[in-house]
Amino acid sequence: MLKRSLFTFLLVFLAVFTAAAQSDEQPEDPRTLSFQVCDWGLIVIEHDTEQPAIFIHIDSPADYSAVGSAFTVSGTGAGLFEGNVIVEVSQFGGDVLFTGTTVLQTEAVDAVGTWSLDIDLGELAEVTPIFIRVYSESPEDGSTVAYDDIRLNANAEFGLRYVELTSPRFGEGVPSFLMQVEGMAGGAFENNLVIEVRDFASKDVLAETFATVQTEDVGGSGTFSAEVSFDAEPGTGVEVYAYQPAVADGEEVEISDIEFAIVYPLARTYDRILNVRRDDPILGAQDVCATAEAEFDNENIMPLVVNDVTVFEMITPTPLVNLSVQAAGSSVCPAPLRTRITNTDNAFNIEIYRDTSQPAACTMDLAPITQRLSLGTLPNPDYTITVNGELVEVE
Repeated sequence: MLKRSLFTFLLVFLAVFTAAAQSDEQPEDPRTLSFQVCDWGLIVIEHDTEQPAIFIHIDSPADYSAVGSAFTVSGTGAGLFEGNVIVEVSQFGGDVLFTGTTVLQTEAVDAVGTWSLDIDLGELAEVTPIFIRVYSESPEDGSTVAYDDIRLNANAEFGLRYVELTSPRFGEGVPSFLMQVEGMAGGAFENNLVIEVRDFASKDVLAETFATVQTEDVGGSGTFSAEVSFDAEPGTGVEVYAYQPAVADGEEVEISDIEFAIVYPLARTYDRILNVRRDDPILGAQDVCATAEAEFDNENIMPLVVNDVTVFEMITPTPLVNLSVQAAGSSVCPAPLRTRITNTDNAFNIEIYRDTSQPAACTMDLAPITQRLSLGTLPNPDYTITVNGELVEVE
């Protein structure tokens, strides 16, 4: 029987809960999560926040900035075959203007290194918005193994007009009582932006506010942020729409960005929750909700060995319950790691496992694996938890 460690916080407002969830008693969750609400329950998607072993990134010039017809592109990378870097420059929706190659400069194989390439587009008759793609290919099949891109204004004095939302991220859970909206923008008239929050299903505007681009230059590039409150039930899908307002009456909005988020979905109860990683094949299905629902009937699983379970309970006034599970499994295994949670009358059955529906070569060792889970906000404080067949003891 597994033992449960319990930390309880009395919270008056949900806003206070956000701060309490990051207190010393409960370890800060390093994951980035997004969500998809289905008719049957909730899909929780965990994103890897660690730098991948194989990557390429453009550091300079800055995205959306102005350059001449000749300039240098540079960046970092790691794990590229023979350090090969390919740079391609094209007009927006048009012809390729330049293609060149360079080599990653690194002190050791698989270490992070730097790369750069001088680009000369020749004589450009006018200001030319361009798109730069930087990538590296696999020697086996020529597929792209690492990629990055930026947009620039070539042969220009000023950068491109743009709006880019950086928060919330796609599918992220957000609080309706005070949502923080952040991003980058450039070329806005008097540096002003409009931010709308709209119901995803009905497109009704739930809230509207304004933001100012933080730049010393009129029409310059910089960050923006705003706080928005609106009325929506947990689990509601919303669109965050940020745009540069039209200067004259009758003009259409040309520069904007839009992002999808979900009003904090864990502020309610679900009968079933499926936790998957961002690269899980389930998320590539044509009908993600139906495919994820079928996973609850999957019998081709390899359960992890569970060593310890810590439960963090926060009262709001009903409990929102989070778990940290210390488990062990194969150190090298391409089979998807999943967790399915079934709630029957406040009795939670949790299964942490590898999906073995498809053949996968896994090592036979047991490496430590930490799974952080949430059961959602429960209807009452009386509940039981079973993890991989073992009852979690409540003190």
